[in-house]
Amino acid sequence: MLDFEASQVHRIGVYGGEPSITSDGNGLLYSTYLNRQSVYRSTNKGASWALRTVPDPATGDDCVATDQSNAVYWCNLNGSASTVPLQADVWKSTDQGQTWKMGQNAVNEGTVCSTSCIPFGVDRQWVDAYVPPGGTTDTAEVVLFYHDFYGPSHVWVNISTDGGKTFGTPQDILLNLNALGSPSGPTALLDSACSTIPTGVKIVKSGPHKGRIYTSWLAADPSSFLTGCNITQAQAFHNLIVAWSDDGGANWTPEVAYDAGNFHDASSPFAAFTLDDQGNPYIGFVNNLNWTVGCSVPANTTPDSSCEYDMYVVWPPDAGQSWKGPFKVNSSSGTHWFPAIAAGDPGMVDVAYLETSTVVPTGPNGKDWPGMCFPTATCTNTNQWFLWAGQSLDLGSANPSWTRTKITPAPMHVGDICNLGIACPPNFSNRHLADFIMETVDPQGCAHIAYADDQTTKEVDSADQSSGTCVLAAAVTTPSPSPTAMPNTSAATPRRVVMDYRWSLALTGAGGLLAVWLGRARRRRSRAGR
Repeated sequence: MLDFEASQVHRIGVYGGEPSITSDGNGLLYSTYLNRQSVYRSTNKGASWALRTVPDPATGDDCVATDQSNAVYWCNLNGSASTVPLQADVWKSTDQGQTWKMGQNAVNEGTVCSTSCIPFGVDRQWVDAYVPPGGTTDTAEVVLFYHDFYGPSHVWVNISTDGGKTFGTPQDILLNLNALGSPSGPTALLDSACSTIPTGVKIVKSGPHKGRIYTSWLAADPSSFLTGCNITQAQAFHNLIVAWSDDGGANWTPEVAYDAGNFHDASSPFAAFTLDDQGNPYIGFVNNLNWTVGCSVPANTTPDSSCEYDMYVVWPPDAGQSWKGPFKVNSSSGTHWFPAIAAGDPGMVDVAYLETSTVVPTGPNGKDWPGMCFPTATCTNTNQWFLWAGQSLDLGSANPSWTRTKITPAPMHVGDICNLGIACPPNFSNRHLADFIMETVDPQGCAHIAYADDQTTKEVDSADQSSGTCVLAAAVTTPSPSPTAMPNTSAATPRRVVMDYRWSLALTGAGGLLAVWLGRARRRRSRAGR
C-alpha cells in the first residue's frame, strides 16, 4: 500500500522546470532542472536540499545519473564549452558534486562540439553509467543518448569506456538495428525514420542481463513525413519502442513495446522509462486509447471520459521479449499528464502523474488541442492540476491492483499544459512546466518525485515517501523517519508547512519561469519538438 506521512516544504530556490532526480547506492538524492543553478543534493531522503558546485552556468536540457561507485553524472545541452550550437555534454563528479570534469570527445577534445560532437545537433539527451565486474568508476561505461535536432531525426549514442573521460563518435542506432532480430523490428525501424522522442537510457546493473544497454523512445509512423516530423509534433506518437545492446552499443535489437494505433497519442510530450533490479524495462505513458474522430474539435465541444488521456504502464517480465499491458493506473476521470515511473523488484512499480478533472479537447489528429480549451473568442483555460502517485506490487498478475494518492492538496498548476514542444502556439498555450516530471527510488525502494509547481509554492519540489510499502521487498520496506531538516542554504527564510496528506514534500529549488523560453537555440535545443 502506498502510504505517506505529513510533510514539510523547504524552499531551496526560485522556480524552474523539467526536473530530473536520481538516488545513489547510499541513498543520497540528486536533482537537476532548467536553471543556471544546476545540481542539488539531499542527504536526508529529500527533507532538505543543498546546491552543489555548478558544472556549467550555461544550461539547457539536463539530466542526472549515478554509477555503482556513487559517482554522479550530469548531462547538459548547449553548454559553454562548445562553439557549435545544440551539442550535449556529460560532466562527472566523484565527490558528490563538489568538483566536476567534462567528458571529451575523441574527435576534438570537447572545445568545438562538446561531448556529443554531432553535426545534426542534439535534442533531449539522457545519460547512464555502469561499472563492469572487476572495474572501477575509471573504467565505467557511460552512454549519452539523444535524437538529432536538424538532421534525419534519428536516435544516437556516444559511448565512453573510461569512466566518462572520453567519448566515441556519434553512433546512429537506427543504422545498427538488427531489424530482423524481433518480429516488430521492421516496424520499429520504419516508424522511427522521421519523428522520435527519446525517453531514456538505462544500463542493467544487476540480474541476468548485467551490462545490457537499453534505450527507449516514442515514434509516430511514416505519415509524419507529411506533417513536419519532429519540428511540428503534429503526428500522434503512438509507438513505444525499446532497443537494447549486449555488445557495448555495436548492435541493437528493437522491440515495439506497445502500439496504440493511429490517432492515439502517447506523447505528453514524453513517456517515462525505467528498469527494475533484475533489468526488466518499464514504460509509463499517457494515451487516449478510446479516442475517435468524434472526440475532436470542432465536432465535439463537450468531450467525455471516452475521449480522455489516461495513465498506463507496459513491461516485459522476460527483459524485453514479451510485453504485458497496457495497465491503467488512474481510476478517476479527467486528463492525466507527465508520466514518471520507478521500479524495484520485478512487478513492483511506482508511477507519478499530473491530473485535472477536465477532459481536454483534442484535434483531428488525436493530439491535445493547444490551449486545452475550445477555439472560441472566450476560450480561457482554468484547469487545476494536482500531483498524484500510484503503486502496484503485483504488476505480473493478469489484473494488477493499484493504490493511489493525491499528493498536492492545492493545485500545482492552473491552465493549459501544451505538449507540442517548440510548436506550442505563443500567447494562448502554456509551457511553464516545460515537459516532464521524474521519479526514482532509493536503496530501500521508497519513492521520490521531482516536479515543478508554478501555482502554489512557485518552486521545484520533491515529494518523498516517508512511510508505507516500498517496492524492494528484500530491502527495509518501511522508510526510516525523516531526520530533522538541515538549515536551508538559500537567502530566503525557509518555510515549514505541515500538510494533511501522507507524503513528504521537500523542495529542490530552481530558477526562472523559463523566461528565456525554448526558442533560443543557443540556450538549449529547444526541446525540439518536445
